[in-house]
Amino acid sequence: MTPTVGIERRLGVVLICLVAACAARSAVPQASGTIDPRDLYPLVEGNAWSYDVDAGDGSTTLAITRVDSVDGRIAEVRTGRAVIRYEVLSEGIRIPAEDVWLIRVPLREGETWRARGGRTARLVSTRAHARTSAGDFDNCVEVLETGGELELEVQTVYCPGVGPVSVQSTMRSTVSDRFVTVSARLRGYEITRLPRPRPRPSTP
Repeated sequence: MTPTVGIERRLGVVLICLVAACAARSAVPQASGTIDPRDLYPLVEGNAWSYDVDAGDGSTTLAITRVDSVDGRIAEVRTGRAVIRYEVLSEGIRIPAEDVWLIRVPLREGETWRARGGRTARLVSTRAHARTSAGDFDNCVEVLETGGELELEVQTVYCPGVGPVSVQSTMRSTVSDRFVTVSARLRGYEITRLPRPRPRPSTP
């Protein structure tokens, strides 16, 4: 294995761990108005997404992840043999094992929080547009993660009612000093929206 190929494979593993995927398509209405952070990654049991992953060599592979189970606030998401446990809160989506956040409120441009791998996440836009094989999406949230142990840059676009629709990971090769990029774009999805408590009827 050459150093460059090794880096590309490492990037591919990191990228697949950051997105969820399964090959199915379903029409889901996008949210309007105030965005609930839980709608940016709807972690309901059985939800699934599929992504075309490009390691930069011109070929694509299919990455697959599914929400295996939900127990209270904890959702287990499987990608291959790897399982990540997320805590779904009104404040956002947290990874309790690392005490970091995938996304969190306030959803304002410029806000930052601790992300995986020692990276810092910054909310770049709440009006991002994404074009994918699964359709075009507007009013999405773009998050950029930088720094950390691997000096990895991860750009993720989350769309309300759908989830992550694109992920791009970039890292500089320590051997060739060139940048290696792996990207994933949504191919299809099958989503059930998160249930919300019904408002209590007013009493006279």
